[in-house]
Amino acid sequence: MRRQTWQLRFEPQATAPTGEPPTFEVKSGPGTVVLLEGDGSGLPTEASYVTRVTMLDATALLEEGTMTLDGGTLRLSTIGTGIMEPAPVEGLLRGAVIWRVEGAGRFSGATGILASVFSTDPAKGTAVENQVAQLFLP
Repeated sequence: MRRQTWQLRFEPQATAPTGEPPTFEVKSGPGTVVLLEGDGSGLPTEASYVTRVTMLDATALLEEGTMTLDGGTLRLSTIGTGIMEPAPVEGLLRGAVIWRVEGAGRFSGATGILASVFSTDPAKGTAVENQVAQLFLP
């Protein structure tokens, strides 16, 4: 197996929370992918994702979904729980989640862990998310 470490950046958008417990969908547009370490062969040139977030309480969350990358996908599932809490800037929220990654399509057999750190301004509908993924690829 070979190993790659990626840095990804997105500016996702979310739907309004509904239900009990509150759930919402997060979608990213095209994000950037930068190789931080490893053999660069097969590095995707574009990435996007769709996830479903379930708030467990005021700050704890579960998030699952799929990232799409150049003819393949990565299934994302929360390890433990993520967090989302007020940031020290008025109206801004910050958070983090760690996902287990399982590949399909051209990424079939890939496994890894992806860490995401984000901030969002719900009133403006804007967000910035930075991720680091360490993948083991067949």
